[in-house]
Amino acid sequence: MASTKAQTVATAMLFETGLGFLGVLVAWLGSISLQQRLSLSLDAVLRGLIASLPMIVLLFAAYEVEWQPLVKLRRDVEQVVRIIFAGCGWPEFLLVSLAAGVGEEILFRGALQPLLISWTNPWFGIVIAALLFGLAHAMSTTYFLAATVIGIYFGWLMLAYDDLVAPMVAHAFYDFVALVYVQYRAREDRNSPPAD
Repeated sequence: MASTKAQTVATAMLFETGLGFLGVLVAWLGSISLQQRLSLSLDAVLRGLIASLPMIVLLFAAYEVEWQPLVKLRRDVEQVVRIIFAGCGWPEFLLVSLAAGVGEEILFRGALQPLLISWTNPWFGIVIAALLFGLAHAMSTTYFLAATVIGIYFGWLMLAYDDLVAPMVAHAFYDFVALVYVQYRAREDRNSPPAD
């Protein structure tokens, strides 16, 4: 089990890090400076943590709503977490979440969004980068739509502060909370008696 868990974490981190390297390549080819948007400061980290709160509230609320697309999405996500992250706990979730927050944000908000903005305008660039982000998460139509909206939110955060750290922190912290919570709810649902 330990080697499977280690392989899962290593594969996920390699994939997410690969997205980050792809973002660095896109930024380099597009003459976009990532360094000027990577100002690691307490303010940026706090902005990111605060920015994650609405998404976390919506995650918790999604578990209280019985709208069929959300019910199906919850089941699908729980199944993926159970299968892919079997045996994993918060330390592994933290590593994967950090890799996703950094890697995906470098690609989508650090490289693609500024490149698209340079070709068009700010909102078009944000929306197209968010649609690409949604497509990268298109497990279902509902998940695609949710990821696209979150991508717009991260894009706005990047544009508002001209800083990539806040979206990275918001993304990583949300992913971490979501993985821990989804795993908890999946276990709780499995252990609860069937409804009459």
